[in-house]
Amino acid sequence: MQENIATIFDKTRAVASLTGDKLADVFSKETHRFTITGLSRSGKSMLFTSLITMLKSRSEEGYACMPLLRYLPPSQVLDMHIAPIDGYQPFPHLDNLEALKLGEWPSATEEAYGFKLIVRLKQTGPLKKHLLPHTDVVFEFIDYPGEWITDIPMLNKPYAQWSDSAWAQLSSGPQQYFATTWKQFVNEFDFEQAPTPERITQLINAYRDYLIEAKANGISLLQPGSFLLESSDFDWKNFGFTPLPSSITSDISHPWFKAFDKHYGSFQKAWLTPLKQNIFKETDKQIILVDLFEGLNHSRQHLYQLKETLSHLADTFVYGQSSWFSRTVLKKQQIGRVAFVATKADLIPSNQRQNLLSLLTQVTEGARARFNDKPIEFEHFLVSALQVTDEGGNANAIRYKNSEGQYVESTFEALPRTLKEMEEGSHFPVPRVTVPQDFKARILAGKGIDRLLQFLLGKGE
Repeated sequence: MQENIATIFDKTRAVASLTGDKLADVFSKETHRFTITGLSRSGKSMLFTSLITMLKSRSEEGYACMPLLRYLPPSQVLDMHIAPIDGYQPFPHLDNLEALKLGEWPSATEEAYGFKLIVRLKQTGPLKKHLLPHTDVVFEFIDYPGEWITDIPMLNKPYAQWSDSAWAQLSSGPQQYFATTWKQFVNEFDFEQAPTPERITQLINAYRDYLIEAKANGISLLQPGSFLLESSDFDWKNFGFTPLPSSITSDISHPWFKAFDKHYGSFQKAWLTPLKQNIFKETDKQIILVDLFEGLNHSRQHLYQLKETLSHLADTFVYGQSSWFSRTVLKKQQIGRVAFVATKADLIPSNQRQNLLSLLTQVTEGARARFNDKPIEFEHFLVSALQVTDEGGNANAIRYKNSEGQYVESTFEALPRTLKEMEEGSHFPVPRVTVPQDFKARILAGKGIDRLLQFLLGKGE
């Protein structure tokens, strides 16, 4: 009761500065803003598509999906619709459903998407239903390419420092196996020649070839990731850069250092700074998607690198608890709830999911360390945005359709619970599943999204 009185008191104090529609919004509108943070191939597009499909089916068709989500009881939903957010491209929900109909997975995110899901609930309280017949619950979702996330930490490094760290990264860990051609190209390159546009282009293309190959082989920590996006607004063809040998970056008078230092500064000022100001702000809830299967399918080194990447990414966001007054009146928000989500959990038997959850918890250790001494609430979740597999003939097996359209059964060994349990050189093959023909029914049968939303909305058990 004291908490409710305090909330009403906070709202009453804000009334003095609000009139008209704004005053009505204070009492009849509840807004939650989410950012979906995930590296490339982590399943952001499919999660968004499933989320919209589930909520619309739940409200418009009365389908009993998301049974654990008590916060939006279907009996109280009067209306639900999707609206755009100013400054963002609308999320291509219908295009993604059409792709699924054609047996294709939704396209990867290559630009910022934003949309509002507005749910109108009728009031049930004896007093509220007379004063305010309904309340609008607004969910604002922001989606952006995973490549942008890995680039934002570059804002805090000068060119020479970034170049040296990039060389260290591609010379160790799993990157070293894919950087051989790039390093050979650099060793044979004549840096005594002037950095003409043609020679700069040669160097950039060679480095980009490395980035493309490394990404295709599951490498998560790649910079600049924006150079991998054809839709990027940054003109990397004319203002791109690469890491340079330390013999050059240690000499600030060297022509190649001057050229790339200037391009790097342009990248920071013209691209990264506005990106951080416009995209990575004003959010109070965050979903961090993690594809553990990418690492399991390659090597233990890939998982260790994923852990390192997530640690760096946590520095990109502002964490802390925002009061209702600061969110509503001052328009300042901090992330107070974080959900770490392992996607595609249906690709393993259900008896292995506890091991997957344990592995997720260890991979996020570095990121969670950024929350120390901050009032952050966080949880770990396993989610299946689309249930593409069925139970197999025994507890260690699943059934699914492979890339040839054949219905097959796979039996699994136990997944490692920790990184140390995964032997060096071992890997766990991941089923290559196709889009099921009954994809909508399987979206509605997806697991974990209801618990995820319930936690983020602060209405858990």
